[in-house]
Amino acid sequence: MGRFHFQRVEPYGPEEFLQLLRDEALHKNARLEHPYVKKMVGGELSREQLRDYAKQDYQLKKCPSWWVAARILNTPSIADQKIIAKTFIEEMGGTDPRFTGHQAMYLEFGKALDLSEDELEHAELLPSTILAVATLMEINRHRSVAEALASGSIMGETINVSVAKMLLPAFEKHYRIPRAGLVWFMEHVEADQEHGGMGEAIVKKYATSKDMQNKIWDCIIRTKAAWWIFFDGLYSVAFSGIPLPRYTVGEDLPECYPLEPF
Repeated sequence: MGRFHFQRVEPYGPEEFLQLLRDEALHKNARLEHPYVKKMVGGELSREQLRDYAKQDYQLKKCPSWWVAARILNTPSIADQKIIAKTFIEEMGGTDPRFTGHQAMYLEFGKALDLSEDELEHAELLPSTILAVATLMEINRHRSVAEALASGSIMGETINVSVAKMLLPAFEKHYRIPRAGLVWFMEHVEADQEHGGMGEAIVKKYATSKDMQNKIWDCIIRTKAAWWIFFDGLYSVAFSGIPLPRYTVGEDLPECYPLEPF
């Protein structure tokens, strides 16, 4: 099939384009292939290094509710808004006023590593984390729903399934994390199979012109780049001894991070 070409004039067929996106999502994906990920899966991180991973990763895991809300705003039809709204409610853990949902699930991972909610919320962030968060926030807040879902579903939720299946046994075997602390990963083995299919359907619906296909492909590549940068930072401090600067939420960054200051 080959790879996508910007210079091509005619749009790809819907199924062909979707397969190109799927193939690109799996090709040299940092969440599956980065050297840091391989060392984590192999049990080579210290407890403190794994705690640092959780602090950095939490900044991305707390974002999906904002991302999905922005996708609803950028969706042109009520019918598709309703489809995406279902995902939003699931991310938030329903309408119960208690703090539940996927973000709360990740706090259990932190708790298993003796990290409090405050330590996760007010973590010292690496420059690479800040840049990755900024890139994904930009895509989801300011690009079309098809572009955002290519980033968030094809590059996100669909990959989450493979990532969770890879990390779950590693966290249990090498780091002795109890199942109660792995609920986020267990949930995303099943939930994101459904979410990923929904995202693919909407991307396919709107990706009918070559111009839109170009924009969607651009988002796929930018998302891949953001994840490589994210893990590059973690690898640098953990295994290369590079003393990267860190910036603290609540001091260097606003309390409302990842949103801009009000």
